[in-house]
Amino acid sequence: MTEPHFSVALPGRDVERAGIAARIGPWMGVSAASWPALLSVMAGLAATGWVAMLLIGRVDGLSATPYDLAFFQQVIWNVGTNGQWISSFHEGSFLGLHFSPILAVPALVERFVGADVRVLSLFHAAAVGAIVPAAFMFLRAALRPNRWAGALAAGLALGIPVWGAMQDVIRSDFHPEAAGVGLALLAGWAGLTGRPRAMWVFAILALATREDLAYAVGVIGLVVAGRGRGDLRRHGRILALVAASWAVVVFSLLMPWLRDGAVSDTAHYYAWLGGGLGVLAAPFTMTERVVAALTRPEPWFVVAGMTVSLLGLPLVRPRWGVLVLPPLLALLLSNHRWQANVTLQYSLILVVPLLVSAGLGGRRAIVAATRLRRWWRRRSTGHRAVVRRPSTATVRPSAQMGALLVGAVLPAVAGAWIQGSLPPFDHSDPTFLERPAAVDRLRRVASGLPETARLTVDVGLVAPLADRAAIRSLVAGGFPSRDAYVLVDRDAWSSGKREAQRRGRILEVLRSSARPILADDGRFVLWGPQPGGGVP
Repeated sequence: MTEPHFSVALPGRDVERAGIAARIGPWMGVSAASWPALLSVMAGLAATGWVAMLLIGRVDGLSATPYDLAFFQQVIWNVGTNGQWISSFHEGSFLGLHFSPILAVPALVERFVGADVRVLSLFHAAAVGAIVPAAFMFLRAALRPNRWAGALAAGLALGIPVWGAMQDVIRSDFHPEAAGVGLALLAGWAGLTGRPRAMWVFAILALATREDLAYAVGVIGLVVAGRGRGDLRRHGRILALVAASWAVVVFSLLMPWLRDGAVSDTAHYYAWLGGGLGVLAAPFTMTERVVAALTRPEPWFVVAGMTVSLLGLPLVRPRWGVLVLPPLLALLLSNHRWQANVTLQYSLILVVPLLVSAGLGGRRAIVAATRLRRWWRRRSTGHRAVVRRPSTATVRPSAQMGALLVGAVLPAVAGAWIQGSLPPFDHSDPTFLERPAAVDRLRRVASGLPETARLTVDVGLVAPLADRAAIRSLVAGGFPSRDAYVLVDRDAWSSGKREAQRRGRILEVLRSSARPILADDGRFVLWGPQPGGGVP
């Protein structure tokens, strides 16, 4: 079959075009539709690089906090070394504290590249960066078939890495649930675009990152059940049911069995509410305390920043926006300061329901804006027909989409400067970037230590040396045990004045003790165990 042949008559000459429209037209259509996706991928890669630079710089400068980076590194080292999910920071199985079997992946990687906490920094950076294209794909699927879907989805997604709340997530160093958020969003994209197998794969991987990701996966199931097409609705209902069942089994059966009687570190977070069924009665028996916990301004400021960064779109669909409330109330009622203030990694549980309500709210907002624009056009022209010039018809949509994308990003950037906690958005404490890299020098000093030795070190040294059986911070608890090795940094980083004062008192006792100095390279000093026992 021959290609269609077209002839266009113009004044003065004839221009023949053989199949040009058939070849160039589709190519131009794909190009126009793909630039928001390309932007989201580039933004994700840029975010990965930025986060990796910050986190690796903090580890290299020996100013990373032990919790939770050293905790995860020691668990991963144990999994890769002896297959045990244990840590000297916690009694019992780690899976009884947080059900994160996905940690077997970094454990396998460290088996090949060597145990190094900076591997976790790279994983965390990649997880944060991957949220951008994952959010774009989900939001575009939720906003379609509107022609503004790509631009608005890109605008909302591009700002996510610099949200004030997300900067706090980055500061938390490493948490597998960051990867779970991206996987849950990909499950939503797959469900809304007719890919049931991919939806289930992404959802199962998300559930494997941490036990509370069951809520995010359940929300995705509800979205697919309500907005999917054909048989996908049934898959969405089943996914929501599976996520709810998974949460019940893991929280009430599997994790307690794995703890084997050990008390969870998180058990005291809600003990003040009475525990068990007493939690249901707490709003009536201790109303003032519950109201005070729910109305503190700090956490609501964080949530407001996330909502404004999404152009307030979650408020446009309050029926879907209410899905943010259950995890938010759980955070506010916690007795754990960081959790109750929705800081560090604790805001991650809100990201998926907020993006869901923003995507569905965006659909309604676009429809309302289109109707308002048509009404204004009819009113301004007196219901007369408007003749559009071909030149403006081809330029105006792309310009409008670009303006929409920039306008959607600006609130997130403005919020980054207001709520930011990382350079360049926060200029109050950039000291960890100014500290010289010393992690390799530290490892050389500690290289001769027995792998099974008890080791007590300065706060900033815990994470880089966490690939061993037992390690603790110098300022955690009492003085170092008499059988422990002690490694200190003359240029030690401290997270606070009280810690620095406590460290000074401990060092005075160590210097006057009979502990032998095994190594001293001018910066790091390694003391051996106390000879003959006694108080160090």
